Amino acid sequence: MGRLTGIDTVLLDLDGTLYVGSQVVPGASEAVRWLRAQGLTVRFTTNTDSIPPARLADRLARLGFPASEDELVTPIAVAAQLLASTDEARVLAVAADGVRELLVSCLAGPGQRATHVLVADPSYGATYDDLDAAFRALRAGAELVATQVNRIAVRDDGEHLDTGGWVRLLEYATGQTARVLGKPSPEFFTAPLDALGRGAQSALVVGDDLAADIGGGHAVGAATVLVRSGKGDHPQPGAGAEPDAVVDSVADLPALLQG
Repeated sequence: MGRLTGIDTVLLDLDGTLYVGSQVVPGASEAVRWLRAQGLTVRFTTNTDSIPPARLADRLARLGFPASEDELVTPIAVAAQLLASTDEARVLAVAADGVRELLVSCLAGPGQRATHVLVADPSYGATYDDLDAAFRALRAGAELVATQVNRIAVRDDGEHLDTGGWVRLLEYATGQTARVLGKPSPEFFTAPLDALGRGAQSALVVGDDLAADIGGGHAVGAATVLVRSGKGDHPQPGAGAEPDAVVDSVADLPALLQG
């Protein structure tokens, strides 16, 4: 329990932890309310890269987790901030329309040479032509940027191919290594802590993904808890990370933190 004392910030994963697909984990909303009632700062961290933060906040509210946009940490938000602050960035985005709208100020126009290729959840319906255009831009010198590299997405009907497979395809074809903005990138976890003026030693990362959540949390020095919901109860080969504690679900987090 030593690693789970002195916590002031809880970084909570969403899909697989608070909900799985469209189903809320029983007791999850009560657990979030308890954390807030204890005076702990809660930030919702997710590799969800199919929708912009505003729509994600609306989804959370409908599921019983009211949250403001500034309480959300997503790779889409990180990408928008990064690319908007990069001088003369011109982006080819393999992404859904809502994500592209958030990046509209820096999207490459017709005939413009792309400086960056952003891959963000091609499950919206990306085609061979989209990926081939990304390949050609990368071969012409653009930088490959990935929202995340998760292998598997778990939905109501089971497992599906996640963004990581598309990113690895482009890495293999071009010889590039993507710059990853989402979990398990250390910058993803330190961004909300830096904004709060806090260190990782007093933070707790809670999630269902050994590599993305547990490995990413450990990399910055945070304590970690694995939940057995979502991916947490399935084999995750090659993750190379061990949590400080394991619970059946996020509903068990209050009891764990109370010792």
